[in-house]
Order: sequence, then structure tokens, then C-alpha cells
Amino acid sequence: MYRFAFYRPLLAISLGLAAPSVFAALQPLAEAPLASDTELHCHFNRDASTDCTTTYHYTILQPNGREMLSRIDFDYAEGDTFEVISAQSTQPGAKPVALADTQIDTRTAPNPDQGFSRDKQTSLAFPNLRVGTQIRYTVREHRPAKPLMTQFHYALRFGPSAARRDRFKARFTAERPIQWRTELFDGFKVTPSANGKTLDVVQKAPTFLNYINESSNAALLRIPRIEVGSAVEQQAYFGDFAQRYNQILGASLPPQSAAAVAAARDLAPAERVGALMQHLNDHYRYLGDWRATERGYVPFNLAEIEQHGYGDCKDLAILLTAMLKASSIPAETAWVSRGDVVESLLIPGTNAPNHAIVRAEVGGEVWWLDPTNPVFAPGQTMPDIQDRWVLVNDAQGQVRKEHIPLERPETTLRLDKQVHYDKQGNAAIQATLAFSRLPLMQLSVADRQQGSTATDQNICANFGHEISDCHVTRAATGFVVHDGYSVNATMNDQRALEKLADGYVYTDESLKGRWDAFVYYRRQGQQADLDQGNPETNDYTITLSGGQMEKAIPGCQVRSPWYDLDLEGQREDGALRYHYRLTQKMRWLTHDEMVSAAFGKMVDEARACAEQVHQVVKL
Repeated sequence: MYRFAFYRPLLAISLGLAAPSVFAALQPLAEAPLASDTELHCHFNRDASTDCTTTYHYTILQPNGREMLSRIDFDYAEGDTFEVISAQSTQPGAKPVALADTQIDTRTAPNPDQGFSRDKQTSLAFPNLRVGTQIRYTVREHRPAKPLMTQFHYALRFGPSAARRDRFKARFTAERPIQWRTELFDGFKVTPSANGKTLDVVQKAPTFLNYINESSNAALLRIPRIEVGSAVEQQAYFGDFAQRYNQILGASLPPQSAAAVAAARDLAPAERVGALMQHLNDHYRYLGDWRATERGYVPFNLAEIEQHGYGDCKDLAILLTAMLKASSIPAETAWVSRGDVVESLLIPGTNAPNHAIVRAEVGGEVWWLDPTNPVFAPGQTMPDIQDRWVLVNDAQGQVRKEHIPLERPETTLRLDKQVHYDKQGNAAIQATLAFSRLPLMQLSVADRQQGSTATDQNICANFGHEISDCHVTRAATGFVVHDGYSVNATMNDQRALEKLADGYVYTDESLKGRWDAFVYYRRQGQQADLDQGNPETNDYTITLSGGQMEKAIPGCQVRSPWYDLDLEGQREDGALRYHYRLTQKMRWLTHDEMVSAAFGKMVDEARACAEQVHQVVKL
């Protein structure tokens, strides 16, 4: 199983600057670069191996369609059998021309960034592509069953695409009855045979769905999809793997791991877990060895993992589980779908998870541990495995489904900022920040990946447009982090206020910009769901002095299912001080939510609340 990138690894805090908005919409049908016609036939053999033959037919509709088809790659495991049955191109008004053998190239695929593999890659390069050219090719692939895999499981997904999908047809056949489940599949007709061993899937009408200019945090939480399998119970798919995991866990710990367990024996449970996670971070690195492709879901044994000094998610998860159990911490291995977007579990088959983690019981709480990450905060679940199903393997080899909850919106960032203006609109700034939870983890990862100097510069840049003479004082971060980490910063801002004819203007962009982005979303007809990051509460106290403020801040409250906002202000000793708490309750905002009347009302109230901070300043 491959490791997905750590969620937002570099420092991302909002202390005064708003990110630019990106407008989005559905791409017009007339701009579709390609038209596609696809026919697929997959046969699932009794030994859970698979034979698939697919015919692809594309017509180039726009000039950029040529680049999209410039080289067509197929990656497959070394043990698979892959062949190009036929390939041809047809120019407008001409006869089909077969693709020359010299235009078909097979080589070893590039190794992934953090691992070894012997995957193969076959590429097709069609000559003389132009608008109106049609290409057609048929490929066949045989995939042997991986060890201990006795059931078949296959998924088809139809997300947004730059290709206009004129026709799609699939036939699935098997030696045993086919089970199937769908989501948002009204655009397709699904027809099972009388004996259940054949399933036909046909698209009802041509379709084109592609988004343009989407935000970097945009995605679709639900797309049309169908999954087929030989069973619908997780035990049928994962029971043999669970037994094998327990066999591996039954072995004695290798020497280094046993020594780490002994060294942590007298610590309290939470500190014991932290010490073992620290041991893995110090002595192992994430590096997958997929050269032995037949391993599939099966980890190396404990002695092999310690000998290597590295492993992929299943290797590190089973070693951590063994160490925890030896430390009297109840622990179980588990399989999950890791990433920002997670699909509901239609069929709990072997194509559903992509990651292995550990379920541990620590001080009466359930902790979900991922030893592949470069930071650990005791009791905190990483964002890319929150709010989703998980399949847990118990000591008897039984596999049960659980749900990893979404984190509560605890206070993750406290800011106390004092700003003093001079007569030219410049400002001297003193600030104290307390980082907790995800922002603290991001701070630690940023230090690790780019060094503390670059991170300090990042912190300074978040305070304004023209920061100079910035000095940051803070302790070094490490792999294990604890809430309440403090940062002190002093700096000057040469553009702290915007100049007007008879004065200056002050605006708190960290409070204002979030709501403006939602207004743009609604006005521009954006379509996708938006990832807002971990649920969290930010607590800001701002003191402005050195100038005459136009107005007081009466204060306000906003309450909604998505955000809560509390603002209060007061004048004292010639200064204006205001305090606000912003709580983000949800990670994802769906399109339907953001265009609803209730969401619009919340945005209007929040913008009006933020407007109270807007000041004309006389110096």
C-alpha cells in the first residue's frame, strides 16, 4: 500500500492576509478537448486473478486534446501480463493506419519517491495528431491474485474529466455470482444475468462534466461509481490477512524493539506511546519495498523490518502494534482509506483501503496512530484519517468496521498582538502566539522539512505586506509535540495601514477575507465542495495604539452549524483593543450547503460583524 502525502505539511496560519479567490464553473460542452468511447470486459477467475480487455476510442476536438494524447502510459506490476492487441489512428477523411511497433515502448517504470518497485510501463505515441484525428487501441492485462487474496473486488469511478464521454460500456463476468453496489449511478443502466455471473454496465447518454478554475482546496465528495465483488462482508476479504498479521505479531520482538519497550516500561501510558513512536521515528524511515510485488497486503516479519530499518505503512504499523502490545498497551492493526477525500464503503474489499494504521487504547481513550508521519501529537488523529470508516483486526482474526471521528474544534491558535502606529502609518508589532494541535504539528513538520529559519520567515510574513526587522523567539520543535507551544515575535510593518486622502484605513484581513471568499463562491456559481481543514478555534486579541480610531467596536455574535464567531471591543488608555474567537466546526463545506439560504445568512452576519473592526485612523 502506498503512502499518501502528509496533509498540508508546511506552516499555514492566518494572521492578517487573505488568500486570493479563484472563480470556478462548469466547462462549456463546446470546449471539450476530447470525445471518448470506451468498452471494457473484465473476467474474474476462481483464483481471484483478473483478465481485463479494454478498447479506447478518442476523437480530438480541440488543439489541447493533442497534448492530452501525446503519450499514453500504462503502469502495471512486474508479475502482471500486459499486451497491446491493436492500435491505430485515423486522420480526417483518411483510412485507419496501424501504430508502428517502434511507437510502442515498454520499460521499467520510475521508482516512487519513497520506495522500490519493479513495475513496468508501456507507452503508446501516436504520430501526426491534429484536430479531428481519431485514435483507437485495445489492451489486455492479466493480474494474478496477491497472496492470501481469495475474493475479487473491482471499482469504477466517473469523476470530472476533460474528455466528453460519448459512450461507455462494461461487462463483468466471473466463475461465481457477482455482488455489486453503486452511488450516484442514475446515468448508467446495470443489468445482471439470471445466474448472477455476468453484469453489464451501460452509460445511458453522452455526458461532459469538467470544472475550470477550481480552488486548490476544492474537490467532489461524491461521484458516480460502481463496485463489484465476490462478497460484501469484510471478513471474507480480510480474514486471511488478519490471521497472517496475528501470526507475525505472535513472534518475539527483535532486539532493538525489545530494548525500546524495556526503556519505556515505567512511563505513564501516554508517555509510553510517545516514547515508542519516537523510537520508530529515530530508527526507521518510511520506504516501501514493493519489488517483491507478491506481498500485497502482507507485511514483512518483525525481524525483517528491524533488519531493514525502513518499511511501508503495513510494516511500520505491525511493528508498532507489536511494541505497544509488549508494553501492555492494547493495540490492533487497522486498514483505512487515507487522504483528504474518502469515499463511503460500498463493498469492504481489498481495493477500499490504501493505508495501514494502529488502533490503541491509551488511558481509557482510543488513539489512531500512524507511524509513517513525521510528527506525533499525543491523542491527536491526523487529518487525513479522520471522519471515516476503518477496518480493525482483532486478536482472534476477526475484522470489524469502526468509525474514526472528526476532531473537535479545540483552540489551536492564540494570538495576542500589539500594534503601535507612527505618524507615517508604519507600525511596530509585538506578538505572542500559542500553537496547539494541527498548527503545531504543521510547525514541527515545516521545521523538519525546511529548517527553522525558513519557518520563522514564514511566521513573519503572515503578519503583513511589508514586514521588516522581524525577530522570532521560540524553543526548538521535535517529533513529539505538545499543546501550548509559545512563539514571541517583534517586527515592523511598513504598510500597516492603507493611505486615504485625509487619513488611513485599518482592516483585519484574517477576519474579513474568509467571508469574502464565500461571497465570491456564491456569486460566481462555483460548484465543488471545499476543504476548510481541521475543525478548530482561533482566539485573537489585537491592541491598536498610536492613532485616533474612528469608532468603538460594540461587539457581535454569529451562530451556525458551520462557524461560530464572537467579537468584543473596548477603548482603554488611548488604545483600541478587540478580541474575537472564530470556531470552524466542519472540515468540508458541500456545494449544497454553501448555496443554501442559511449559509448565506451566516455569511452576511459574519461580514457585518467583521465590518465593525474596519477603522479610519488619524495619526
